[in-house]
Amino acid sequence: MKVLHVSNKPAYPKIDGGAIAISQLLLGLIANDQTDVTHFTLSTHKHPFDMRNYPTALSHQKIVNFPINTAVSISGALWSLIKNESYNVVRFYDPSVSKKMENYLTEHSFDYVILESIFLLPYAELFRSKGIKVILRAHNVEHHIWEQQAKRCRSFLKKVYFNKLAKQLKLYELNALKEVDGIMVISDQDARYFQNLFREKPITTIPTSFSSVNETSDYTKNDFYFLGAMDWTPNEEGVDWLLKKVLPMAHSSLKIHLAGKSMNCARLSSTQIHCHGEVDDAKSFILSHGICLIPIQSGSGIKIKLLENMALGKPIITTSEGARGVNVIHDVHVIIADSPKDFVDAMLELNNNTEKRIRLGTAARDFVIDNFSEEIISTRILEFITSI
Repeated sequence: MKVLHVSNKPAYPKIDGGAIAISQLLLGLIANDQTDVTHFTLSTHKHPFDMRNYPTALSHQKIVNFPINTAVSISGALWSLIKNESYNVVRFYDPSVSKKMENYLTEHSFDYVILESIFLLPYAELFRSKGIKVILRAHNVEHHIWEQQAKRCRSFLKKVYFNKLAKQLKLYELNALKEVDGIMVISDQDARYFQNLFREKPITTIPTSFSSVNETSDYTKNDFYFLGAMDWTPNEEGVDWLLKKVLPMAHSSLKIHLAGKSMNCARLSSTQIHCHGEVDDAKSFILSHGICLIPIQSGSGIKIKLLENMALGKPIITTSEGARGVNVIHDVHVIIADSPKDFVDAMLELNNNTEKRIRLGTAARDFVIDNFSEEIISTRILEFITSI
């Protein structure tokens, strides 16, 4: 069975939740000896392709990249508004990329194509014209994110614009999904949403897998950290909430380490904040600190960073949105705190309670092993593909 795996950004380096989700699905496909996998990826200014970032274990795989300009421009955004089309989507379509894909498909045959995110759906007709079955892997219900951003936005003009983006994206998302042969989503909540809209279409939940790790978290560490790409709006919004609403209520002795791509350390300077900017090794950064903070206020799908930190056995404080899509139990696997006061109280408790850090971290790791192992997820991927 020949499978084409197409991503809107490279699977490596795993610098954000999207890249983690893409790379783990790629590994899951390759792990099945019944699949012959080719990996296509777009190469953008924000996420350039570099084969040196891919692990040596994938050096023998067929990997193809297509450079594309997805940079946001005022003229492009205005033109999309005039044409009433989703600027979020059209930025990822390029006729020259489509032609290169078509030339490749002329020389190589495939049974299935898996498109990572709705932003690749403009290419779906090309694959269908070649008799290839199209499966969308939806990381989120994308228009839900923009709807949430619009609701939380204080600027009237931004609110109007975000609402417009959400409506355009929803219209495109729901129309384009009618044409795919199957949908894989990351969370049960998103699966139910799509199932209510497309009752006859094969839809399943296949979460991101995580391998078990040998490293043991150092539970004597009681400092706090956040790691996330700041070019993703929910991360930026969450950090802003943490610094403006939570930190002023916290004792001055509590220190928070911030790291992530596109992080403006000059803006985040504080006696209680240690800003690291973009780090080379996410896992090393996580293991070098104590308590994980995930203050997400909006989003959709599963929060990959939650599972990544759980897999490393970290004690975690998050919000209901940060835990959405993962069936964790408050005060068993993580602490869920939605108000600034509850968040601060949780920080103080874990800062002072080594036993609770150990209990939460151990339960979190066990939860991931039992529910998100690579072996389990790889089997589910193959079962779904072959059922279409």
